[in-house]
Amino acid sequence: MILIGHDQFVAEFVSRITGKPFHPPYTAIGIVDEDGVITGGYVFTGYNGDGIELSLAGKGVVHRDGWRAVLSYVFEQLKCSRLQMHTSMTNKTVKRNLSKLFPNGFEGIAKRFYGKHDAVCFALTVDDLSDFRARWRL
Repeated sequence: MILIGHDQFVAEFVSRITGKPFHPPYTAIGIVDEDGVITGGYVFTGYNGDGIELSLAGKGVVHRDGWRAVLSYVFEQLKCSRLQMHTSMTNKTVKRNLSKLFPNGFEGIAKRFYGKHDAVCFALTVDDLSDFRARWRL
């Protein structure tokens, strides 16, 4: 189930998992299980009119319902042309998952993005949106 309207609660949940603090302004979408317990979340920061940064963590975030909510918010409500995500070069599991999720989305290395650590940058643009929706059957 999707949780909307509890930005701070969801951002704090994602922050505990990622170790990355979030500072307003941000918007967040949560994933809750059948018992109403939060299991995952998406936090959107850095909106600039054309693009936005996504941080995600927890169980259920790589799921059709979650991606529907993300795409609706980013590409329909905000009218962004791009969504970008970063992960630490040291996080091999997430790097592999992002490569599978966004096979055309690798954009490069962001030097010292996480303090001493470099990051890998992935993006989903409006140009790749129809392929992404088809692959996820959205």
